[in-house]
Amino acid sequence: MVKLLLFSTMTMKLSIKSAPPAVVVGSKGWRDATVRSILRAEDLTRQTHVDQLHSSTRYRSRMNSGLGKDHRNDWETKEEFQPKPTGSMLTSGIISGPFPPPALRNQSAVVSTSMVGEYMRGVREVEGHLRRQASRVTQEGTRVEHQREQLEKLLRSLRKALLANQQSSDGRTFRPATTETIRDGADDLLHNERRGLNVLKQELESMLRKTLTQQQVLAESSKQLLDCAFERSKVTDLLPQHGSLSAGVKTYPSPLSLKPDPTGPFTPECKQALDSSSTVLRESQQLRENISQVMRDVIKKQTDMQHSASEALQKKITETINLEHHLTLSSAATRQAIYRKQRQMQCAGYSLGRVMGPVCSADIFCHERLGRPMTQLYGRHSVVGLPEYDLLTQGSTMLRKHLESSGKEIAELQFAHQQLEDDKYGKRAAASVDSSVVRLRRRLVPPQSVWPVTS
Repeated sequence: MVKLLLFSTMTMKLSIKSAPPAVVVGSKGWRDATVRSILRAEDLTRQTHVDQLHSSTRYRSRMNSGLGKDHRNDWETKEEFQPKPTGSMLTSGIISGPFPPPALRNQSAVVSTSMVGEYMRGVREVEGHLRRQASRVTQEGTRVEHQREQLEKLLRSLRKALLANQQSSDGRTFRPATTETIRDGADDLLHNERRGLNVLKQELESMLRKTLTQQQVLAESSKQLLDCAFERSKVTDLLPQHGSLSAGVKTYPSPLSLKPDPTGPFTPECKQALDSSSTVLRESQQLRENISQVMRDVIKKQTDMQHSASEALQKKITETINLEHHLTLSSAATRQAIYRKQRQMQCAGYSLGRVMGPVCSADIFCHERLGRPMTQLYGRHSVVGLPEYDLLTQGSTMLRKHLESSGKEIAELQFAHQQLEDDKYGKRAAASVDSSVVRLRRRLVPPQSVWPVTS
């Protein structure tokens, strides 16, 4: 409509210019009002980019149309201070002029595809970081799992050691004699071993609880990273059906080096997941180092305590066997003394019988008879009796006393021999019990159950 008006105005001006000059009838105010209306219409037309390309021609045509100098000056002033058109819808390198070119749809698609490609690459880079971090967290969880298995294996070894210690203490109560069940150094070492193993067991159980808690934290961190990566992986929905994403795309810094943006590839949730996973990894590595050190200490302490208790039992067995050997020798010497004393008693009894003489007077020899002629003749000449009777009496008395004392000594020797035999039996039984305890400990807690700790 404006173009038609301007075209009719210019046609009229040309026709008027070609016609002979006419007399001006209308008033100046009436004419100025019309000119102002025309100028306002041209300004509006120029601001809407309708007449931008041919504005200079139309300005010249307007100045040649008979408008006044004042109006021309006003027009030039207005044109000088008029703001430039702001209507570049896309980048200046692609589109120029007030009207979009015919290829606007294609250029818009190119710009959109470039933006999509840039965003997609950033999101995929963030997704790659998230998945790599999740892989590191998973690997750390696997290491923690292996260490937890070693921890549980060591804990089972401690429980077996406690069971062996309890059975060892109970087994030593089956020693036969009361003198063998008296508390000794081996019992003290077994008690200390049981107390130390309980302390180590509580420490390992505490570390096992920490390990299980750390595994849960690692699993939660991995799940959070994978959730963020899955949410970022939905960028594949932005892939175009045709064409390339590399056209017109500029190279920008890594999204992880920029500040997190809720609307950008690197969201605050992703940053929080990465930061928390890094913290969890550091804590897990520190925990694994602590667990490895604790396990090494536990293995060393357990080995030392088992070695001490086993060495004490071995020493007790050696001492018992040595005492048993001494008891055997002493018992043999005592038995020989008994046999020797019994032979002496037999000789003394035979001598006493010889002193007592025969049972029948008919068995007395002639030189032993008191009424023999020499004895009767000596009795008539001397009042001092012969010492034969007194000597026989004294001899028989001494032999009887010797037989009595020998009997008592034999009884004492037999009692001592019996004590030695009982003590020897007790020592043999105690050594057998301690040997069975040592074999039990070796069977329940073999040396190969203690292994080097690997982190």
